[in-house]
Amino acid sequence: MELKKDNYPLLRNYRLVYQQAFIPIFVKDDFDTETLLAGVRLAGVRAMEYTLRREDAHRVLPGLKKKFPECAVLAGSTIDAPNIVRAMKPRFPQLMTLEELAPFVDGFVSMLPFCDGTIRGYRDTHLMIPSAESSGEALRQMRSGATFIKHSGPGTDFTRKLHAAPTFNYCPTFITGGISPDRMEEVYVAGDVLTAAGFDLILKGVDPDVLTPELVAQKLEVFLDTAKAARLLAHPELEGIEQMSDGEFLRVLPNVCSITSVQ
Repeated sequence: MELKKDNYPLLRNYRLVYQQAFIPIFVKDDFDTETLLAGVRLAGVRAMEYTLRREDAHRVLPGLKKKFPECAVLAGSTIDAPNIVRAMKPRFPQLMTLEELAPFVDGFVSMLPFCDGTIRGYRDTHLMIPSAESSGEALRQMRSGATFIKHSGPGTDFTRKLHAAPTFNYCPTFITGGISPDRMEEVYVAGDVLTAAGFDLILKGVDPDVLTPELVAQKLEVFLDTAKAARLLAHPELEGIEQMSDGEFLRVLPNVCSITSVQ
């Protein structure tokens, strides 16, 4: 497997996301942003998703990579339609187009599909993580260079469909929505290779007024550690991927890696 020219930063970010197994998501909630970010740092997070649902996203995202240069920063809740973003911006001032976000982030995540042209336009510089609701939609986006295919839990029916024997397990799926630690073994065994959750779930039951960075890190570490352990049960070949060379890492992946497979 050969890497395309000039995409080593892309592989670095791909590895950071893949190796972590679980991605914390900044969503719309009542928790203080700076406290959450301090907790993320304490927990040693190397990949995070900051969604445009969060009302301070347009102020935070442009500077997040400078604060966390060691991390892969993903912009979430993105919309692949500049005209729609412009139309909705008066009601949601935090909205930004992919073009506006591109200089500040390492990848885009969406609850919606991306068109083929958008994936092809950014696939050499950014991790592209669109959603799919059908097998055909997943295949189309992977053929264009999507990095992972996101889908919504908590059920695993779609996961199992995308990983059925006739698919040859080609699709790296990323499940979000209600994936608490007690459900992680189930989703990894079903075929997903990444899980994620918002801080509204990670910190469920925590009073925002008493939140500290230490408490954020403590709660977050439960998700991070459980995800890695659960994924290893389903994919023991991923043991020690953090220490592998790039070539070794790519060889043990259970699914297609678009960085090497798309020309």
